[in-house]
Amino acid sequence: MDKFTVENYFQLHDGKAIDFRLRVQKDQNNQYSFYIHPQDVDGETWDFKVIGNFLECTTSASETLNSLLVNSETLENIDKNVLFLLIKQLAHKVKELETVNTSQRDQLFKRVQELKQFQREYETAQEYERDRS
Repeated sequence: MDKFTVENYFQLHDGKAIDFRLRVQKDQNNQYSFYIHPQDVDGETWDFKVIGNFLECTTSASETLNSLLVNSETLENIDKNVLFLLIKQLAHKVKELETVNTSQRDQLFKRVQELKQFQREYETAQEYERDRS
């Protein structure tokens, strides 16, 4: 799956901000992460995990897309690469949800069949007991 990059983040804010606030955090495993936000202007906040000399964007596509959709001006000015990444991640998420829903539907169908079988066996056992007495 494609990841958002710091370059994508700066493209998203191109012409709107030149100063950014960066807050660094270190967890108990000495893993660094940070979030970045344009300083003193409206804009998006994205989270990144630091892995050696690489960054992994941990901001979800849905969070980013939701924040973009509330501001039509931002959506009009968004870099096509950022929009493409959002669409790809959204399509991937939809595919994941379809897979989960199909699996859950199959499990539910199987469970209903098991319950129907149990009910038939129970009714048969009760009829047998009635006939015996």
